[in-house]
Amino acid sequence: MNEQHLQRGNLLWESSRMFLPEHKQALLLRKEELKKVEKPKLDEQELQEIGLIVLDSLKHELYVKITYWSEGFFRELIGIIDKVDLQLKRIKIRMDEEMDFIAIDCLKSVDRME
Repeated sequence: MNEQHLQRGNLLWESSRMFLPEHKQALLLRKEELKKVEKPKLDEQELQEIGLIVLDSLKHELYVKITYWSEGFFRELIGIIDKVDLQLKRIKIRMDEEMDFIAIDCLKSVDRME
């Protein structure tokens, strides 16, 4: 065999360094998957505190900041509680011109806005 042919160094693997767009997208998706968090489980006391703030917002039309879980990530909304639907276990939030529904079991926190 040719001695020079065997001492190519890293050139032997040089052709395997290509990175397809599909590989890049798969890696980005994997990074996003690793950032996801589990759905929060609130104890009875936390649910009672959230319930009091929600009722205040419902009665007196006060703005609240809601932190909730959605598809592995925490999101925030600022608005007024418009309705509490105990049958469907969700709350309806009014934000300027929009309305949104959030499941009660996805809530992380509800804070009064000053």
